[in-house]
Amino acid sequence: MRNDYSWRDPYFERAYEQLGADEKAREVVEALKKFYSLYSDELVEWVAELYDPGEGAFYCTHSGKYNDGFLPHTETVSQICQFMESSGMISHLGGDYRNAFPEDMKHAIARFLKRQQLPNGYFYNVAKTQEEFDKHIPARSRHLQVATVFLKELGYAPTYDTPNGIKGDGLDIYGNPVSNYKAAEPVENKPEEPKVEKVGASVNYPPYLENRDTFLAYLEERIGPMITVSPYGVGNELNAMFREVKARSDALIAEGADYSLCDTLINWLNERIDDETGYWSKKTTFEGTNGFFKIISIYNVWGLPYPEPVKAAQSILNGILGDEPSTKNILELSNLWNALSYVKYNVTKFHSEEKRNETLELIKDIMKKRGYDAITNTYKKYSAYRMPDGAFAHRTDHCLQYHQGDIAVGLGLREGAMDACGFGTINSIVGAYGIKHIPIYSEREWKIFERVLLAQTPVVKNTKPLR
Repeated sequence: MRNDYSWRDPYFERAYEQLGADEKAREVVEALKKFYSLYSDELVEWVAELYDPGEGAFYCTHSGKYNDGFLPHTETVSQICQFMESSGMISHLGGDYRNAFPEDMKHAIARFLKRQQLPNGYFYNVAKTQEEFDKHIPARSRHLQVATVFLKELGYAPTYDTPNGIKGDGLDIYGNPVSNYKAAEPVENKPEEPKVEKVGASVNYPPYLENRDTFLAYLEERIGPMITVSPYGVGNELNAMFREVKARSDALIAEGADYSLCDTLINWLNERIDDETGYWSKKTTFEGTNGFFKIISIYNVWGLPYPEPVKAAQSILNGILGDEPSTKNILELSNLWNALSYVKYNVTKFHSEEKRNETLELIKDIMKKRGYDAITNTYKKYSAYRMPDGAFAHRTDHCLQYHQGDIAVGLGLREGAMDACGFGTINSIVGAYGIKHIPIYSEREWKIFERVLLAQTPVVKNTKPLR
């Protein structure tokens, strides 16, 4: 029977008990049930169908998969693997996507990622030229981050040393040393590899990471003017590149520098936190909170306490409970809850007991008193983005045609896009209450996903990768 989710009932009952087994707890659980109803069998099938075994990767949209002019999307690979793990559908496989994919599929994904790297160490979207992609710092850095993480997890290395400190193995996508590479005869479903002359070319870090002065100039001239008026754009850029900052900082220190680029960035950010909101926007808005969400992850990865967790948490909760309409992007809604989750993580891991207790008590108090309102408010706004195909779009009436760095991912139709689905949102909502994980999906839905995934055949189109 399709769409039978009675298996979730014990998890909801456990949540009811954890929340105090009173009327407020019952209200919250009912609100959670309604939110979970957004995730269906149709959505599972929709995600699995994005795979193209010919390219060894996933498209972001269905229109992108079945029309010329589009290629698979690097970040979608990451998003789908995270979806498999966080949704609970592969818990019976250890919750690790590597235990779920066949060996040939893992190799195909690694091949897709390695194919995109150029000798400067960066990974370029195969639908864009290097010159075009270099204009988009966040997109280039996000590709670098995704590709290096997944290659490592899959047991591979990049071909060339990378700007975020990962050593290359000097091998092309077929395992041949690139220094001796000669273009092979075209093989079905395998694009030709470009000829390069030298392995291990020196890593080209961006000019603004030359030293502390150039980095401060970049922060003052590029980031400073925008941090209050376009906090999401600033947050997105800093979030995408912070691993490059760390790698370059470590290299400078190894060369004798008496300063840290990481400290330079954090000190610069701390000096600009607004006294009222607790982050960089002067008003509590979706835009401001989304920018904060992007930047606080830097503090979390570097293990640093965020200076104003109480004020930031209050601003986030004001947004969740507020009436501001979400018409710009569904991720505005997702990232409110994700930001709250990141604040909880930061105070739990890196703050004093006093600050930790103050922040967590604030969140707990509001979620207990107005938890039903918070979830219901998000559900009403979130459901408006649900498309006829069962997935979610960036806008309430259509999917974005272009993503990071003007990468074309679809026709801009009334359809879902993988990066708009926000599967982590419900996990962040559950986490805000401190209750145990309630899976979105189970082994039952994994079998549906696996069946559709393995049934996919190579897509034949005129669009060819540049590399």
